[in-house]
Amino acid sequence: MKRIIVIILTGVFSVQMAISQISFSEKRQRDKAYHEGVSLILLEEFEMAGAKLTECLEIDPTFAPAYLQRGRILIQWGSMDRAMGELDSAIRFDSGLGEAYFYKGYIMFGSDTTGMDAELFDQAISKGYHDPYAFYFRGLTGIRDGFDGKAFNDMSQAIGLKSDFALAYHERAGIKRSMGDLQGAHFDYRTAIEYDPYFALAYNSLGSVKILLGDYEGAIEQYTKALELNPKMVLALNNRGYASYFLGNLEAAMDDFDIAINLESGFAEASLNKSTILASQNSLEPALNLLDFAIVENPGVSLLYLNRGLIRELMGNLSGACEDWKRALELGAREAEAYVKECNE
Repeated sequence: MKRIIVIILTGVFSVQMAISQISFSEKRQRDKAYHEGVSLILLEEFEMAGAKLTECLEIDPTFAPAYLQRGRILIQWGSMDRAMGELDSAIRFDSGLGEAYFYKGYIMFGSDTTGMDAELFDQAISKGYHDPYAFYFRGLTGIRDGFDGKAFNDMSQAIGLKSDFALAYHERAGIKRSMGDLQGAHFDYRTAIEYDPYFALAYNSLGSVKILLGDYEGAIEQYTKALELNPKMVLALNNRGYASYFLGNLEAAMDDFDIAINLESGFAEASLNKSTILASQNSLEPALNLLDFAIVENPGVSLLYLNRGLIRELMGNLSGACEDWKRALELGAREAEAYVKECNE
C-alpha cells in the first residue's frame, strides 16, 4: 500500500477562476462549511469533514478548494481513483490550483511509466505550489529518470523550505555519492540521522559511504545501528557481512550472509558474497548449489551467472561456464566480455 505522506494544509484561500452565481449570503454559508471541513481534516475527523465539504459544494458546485480537500480525504482512505476524479474537478474549476496538480502526481507516483507524474509536479510548482514535498517528489522523479542535477536542486529547494527534512537530505546524499562527493554524502546522511534518529535506511546508507571511504569498522557500526532499528533489513545484513569480510572476519561475514539469505530466499547480493567466500575456501560444490538456487529465485541478475561461470570453470565445466558468461553478458554484465572471448578461442 502506498504510504500516505502527511502534508500541512496550504492554499486554503485559493483564488476562484470560475464565476459562482450565488448570493453573498450563500457565499458566507459556503465558506463557513468549507472552513469547518478543513478544521475537521486537521483533527483527522475525515467522515465529518467530507460531509461539510459536500455541504459546501451543494451550495456552490464550482468551489475548487472543496474538491481538492475531498480528494485529500480520499487519498487518506486509499481510494485513489475517486480522489483523482475530485482533483480533476478542482482543476476544471480553478486551473491555477497548484496543489491539485501535486496530489494528482502523488497518486501516480510509483506506478506511472509515462513521466506524467513529473509533469504534474512541474505544473504544481510552476503554478505557485512551493511546498517542500512538491520539490521532494519532483526530485525523486529526477533521480528515477537520470536527471541528477535537477534532482539535486529540487532536494536542496525542499531542504530550504523544511530544514529538518530528513528524507530530502537522504536523497540528496545519494546524488552526491553518485557524483563522487563522498564527504558531502557523508554530511547529508549524518544530517538526516540527526533529524530522524530512527531512520534505519540512513544508517545503512551512511555505512556504505564509510566503506567507500575505507572505514570498515565505522561502516559496521552504522549497519549495526540500522539492524537494531530493523533486524530484517537484508541490505544492512549483507553490507555488514561485506565489511566484516574485508576486515578478515569471515565467520561474522558468513553469519550475516546466512541470516540475510534465510530472511529473503535466494537474496542475490548475499548469495554472491557467500559464494565468493566458499570458493576462496575451495568449497566449490556448496558455492555452486547456492548460486543455482539464487538464479532460480533471481533469473535476471547478471552477476549471479558471472560468478557461477567462474565456479564452473574451477570445477572443469568450461562449456557450462561459457553458457553462464554469455548469459551474464546478455543481461548487461560487461565484465563477462573477457571471459566470453576465451570461449570463442
